[in-house]
Amino acid sequence: MNTGGKPGMKLWLKLLLAASLALNLAVIGIAAGAAWRFSGKDRHWQRPPTVGAMIFRELDRDTRQALRLEAGGDYGSFFKRRHAEDAAVIAALRSGAFDADALQAMLRGQAEARHAFHTKVQEAWVRKVAAMTAEERASFADRMEQRMERRDESWHRRRNSE
Repeated sequence: MNTGGKPGMKLWLKLLLAASLALNLAVIGIAAGAAWRFSGKDRHWQRPPTVGAMIFRELDRDTRQALRLEAGGDYGSFFKRRHAEDAAVIAALRSGAFDADALQAMLRGQAEARHAFHTKVQEAWVRKVAAMTAEERASFADRMEQRMERRDESWHRRRNSE
């Protein structure tokens, strides 16, 4: 019997249902992505590399390694850090005392760390380019342009053949 209050679900139950839904969607997305990725078919789904990825590959191996180690922080590697961040999000979703503000702060911190990593990669690449002569930069620009054209042609060719 209602004692005059508004009928409806309690806040904790709404939050629990929202967290459950988010977790279910994440699991479904991961399963579908894994099935698609490892289906044994050609990798037509894969997007061409971004300019950022091409810039990163243009750095020498030692610079790339140093940037990855720095981005890894206390985790020892960039990949271990990303894995730990993913696990922290899942743990936050599973928490009985779900805190949306804490989850948002965690995601914001992760985004800021990725932005800092990208900025350092760009700075290292610009230093490399700045040390080039005008002729070396022109040749480098030609190679980058050719890669971009091949990347785009390949991507469109694969997409149109599906």
